[in-house]
Amino acid sequence: MSILVLNAGSSTLKYALFDELAHEQLARGVIDWQTQSEKVRLELQTQSASQTQSRSDISNNRDAVKWILHVLADINLGESIRAVGHRIVHGGTYFCQPTLINEQVLQSLEQVSKLAPLHNPPALMTIKAAQKYLPEAMHVAVFDTAFFADLPPSAYVYPIPYEWYEQYGIRRFGFHGISHQYCSTRAAEVLGRQYDDSLRLVICHLGNGCSATAVHGGRPLATTMGFTPLEGLMMGTRSGSIDPGILIYLMKQKDFDPEQLDQSLNHQSGLLGVSGISSDFRQIEQASQAKNERAQLAMKLFTERIQSTIGSLAVLLGGIDGLVFTAGIGEHSPLLRSCVCDKLPFLGLKLDEVKNQSAHADCDLATIQSAGRILLIQTREEHMIARETERLLELSQSR
Repeated sequence: MSILVLNAGSSTLKYALFDELAHEQLARGVIDWQTQSEKVRLELQTQSASQTQSRSDISNNRDAVKWILHVLADINLGESIRAVGHRIVHGGTYFCQPTLINEQVLQSLEQVSKLAPLHNPPALMTIKAAQKYLPEAMHVAVFDTAFFADLPPSAYVYPIPYEWYEQYGIRRFGFHGISHQYCSTRAAEVLGRQYDDSLRLVICHLGNGCSATAVHGGRPLATTMGFTPLEGLMMGTRSGSIDPGILIYLMKQKDFDPEQLDQSLNHQSGLLGVSGISSDFRQIEQASQAKNERAQLAMKLFTERIQSTIGSLAVLLGGIDGLVFTAGIGEHSPLLRSCVCDKLPFLGLKLDEVKNQSAHADCDLATIQSAGRILLIQTREEHMIARETERLLELSQSR
């Protein structure tokens, strides 16, 4: 028996298969149909081997789910799936915890899709396809926003007319919650601390999307992403927080419409917008080291915004016991970690450069003298989703 996890994006579908207790990963992979090639590529990695396949007839998540199940069946791993965990980016105010999926839940997800038009519709298509091909399995929705349901009002209410919150539901939701929850629990394990004690953590999820969260005693106190994933840190193609007056100016004086602003802020800004080179941080690093001035500026902007965010979250926490770097950039860029930590000794955080250069997953990069620890944690969102799915599976069987 096994648990399948499906993590749907607008042009990718990540998947992972776990044993029925969600302890051991049996297989994982990704389908990406946003490529230059006419054929869509599927990657599969098991405990003993890896393979790739290509097809030209895959254009959406519905087709991708069917292909994944076919490939798993070919290696005798697809016949005993008893539950499927689905990552849902936005649960709105409807969902504050993992939820068994039924028709009512699907209807609520349809309603909240307008808040995440790039992410929730593909996830809904994935759910419906998985229900069709695995009708006997239990299906569970795990929400990126759920971890932040415990935010205090001072963290989720915006300083705007309060009626906007009451009438329109405009509030901070926060995102990357599955990653932040996993990394905070794993950080406690690495540090040998109880998750629900007074442990003060700042989690920096740095990938193409970026966010930072203050976690105290296992609960989030603040997070940088807001009503949408656009707020907060500078990202690969997203601006992060900017002066809202810029948008008013562009609409009034330059005749920008909402679609233009959406495209510019979500897809043409951030590292790509400043550097003019790429949203891929690896290319920004290379260009910066080659003395490209705009790449250097992008690096500096990115670094300083992370530094200032860590500082502000540290104030809310009253100090930092652990700073966590995770996700694609956070896990794989020693240069970025070094640049960020350069200004943090005043918080008692001192990076060991030797450890930083030879870092591996789930390790401490701080010097012996450092008052707070600096951790590299490999985020495992699929593992977290599998855990939550297994928990609901056991709960449903015990009733």
